[in-house]
Amino acid sequence: MGCRNPCITGFCYSFCTIPAIFFPLDSVQQILVKGLFVFALTFINIIGVKAAGKVNDVLTVIKLIPLILLIFGGIFFFVFNPETLVTNYTPLAPLGLNNFGAALVLIFWAYAGFELGTLPASEVKDPKRTIPKAIATGMMIVTAFYLFTNFVIYGTIKWSALATTSTPLVDVALVIFGTVGALIMAIGALLSVSGSDEANILTTARLSYAMSIDGLFPGIFSKIHTSFGTPYMALLIHGIIAFTLSIFSGLRGLISFSVFNLAFSYLLTCLALIILKKRTEKGLYGQNILPWIGIGVCLYLLYSTSMFDKVVGLALIFFGILLYVFFSPKTDILHLKELFISEENIFIRRMERKERFLANFIRLLRKTYRRVRAI
Repeated sequence: MGCRNPCITGFCYSFCTIPAIFFPLDSVQQILVKGLFVFALTFINIIGVKAAGKVNDVLTVIKLIPLILLIFGGIFFFVFNPETLVTNYTPLAPLGLNNFGAALVLIFWAYAGFELGTLPASEVKDPKRTIPKAIATGMMIVTAFYLFTNFVIYGTIKWSALATTSTPLVDVALVIFGTVGALIMAIGALLSVSGSDEANILTTARLSYAMSIDGLFPGIFSKIHTSFGTPYMALLIHGIIAFTLSIFSGLRGLISFSVFNLAFSYLLTCLALIILKKRTEKGLYGQNILPWIGIGVCLYLLYSTSMFDKVVGLALIFFGILLYVFFSPKTDILHLKELFISEENIFIRRMERKERFLANFIRLLRKTYRRVRAI
């Protein structure tokens, strides 16, 4: 659970870095912007999941538009300037592969979060089929966007120049589209940061809330707002932790620390898959092979993080184990747990999800396309 806070904090840095291109910020102003960013999104989530979901829908749709413009604009740019593409990609790996592990840590952080798609499994129809399909489809879409975007970025500006900038998307848009394009890309990046952070706040608070009502976490995380019906204390605590980390920690270190925690969690999951085999189940393809591949990847990620991340990460994991041992003998918060897992409330949340998340937007586009095609 704690590994998500460094991710949120990383978005805080981006939210301060991007506006600084046009409006330089001093240290006090940066702290104020970070606080406004984190607690504004926290407040939206406290108001309600429905409001948070609608905000996330809008941000998700809008943030894709600048990336699509950048990809197609870059392709046209390369058509008319092929020498720039060839020059910037020659040689293909100028620094060799010595820093492959460190690069993989940063790349892995960009893809992290897909595991949160399993949280609403009890509220999804045919989760065994739907959730793996959704995760696989989502990962392929994200991979395509990352590959095409990075292809354009490295083809437009030399890698040595990119190494000195903290706003590569804006710099590339400035080359391809000019000042107006750079402004559009900066706004799109801010919206992208906001959308990603809003989704992290939404899911992380629900995870700590679920652990609390199971008796595995402090009871304060299960406190529900009397008016909005949301776990407001869990949201506030996560917001305070993220804000504090954004002030006293650096972005690269936070990413590496986040990946250490994530890789350790995934490592335990892979080990569990080896032990908890369902030999009677059919259709579980790769269960004898994939966990071992996952273990290898996780161990390599853990090895590639810094020594500081290893020491502090293991210390916090040990503290988490002590926390679990302390709370696990306690009884569940039965009235909250029954309310959370009752069939009636699961049905209500499922119906609300159809109205508020991005899948509904895609569903409406599909219906519109079919009707237009029928005409």
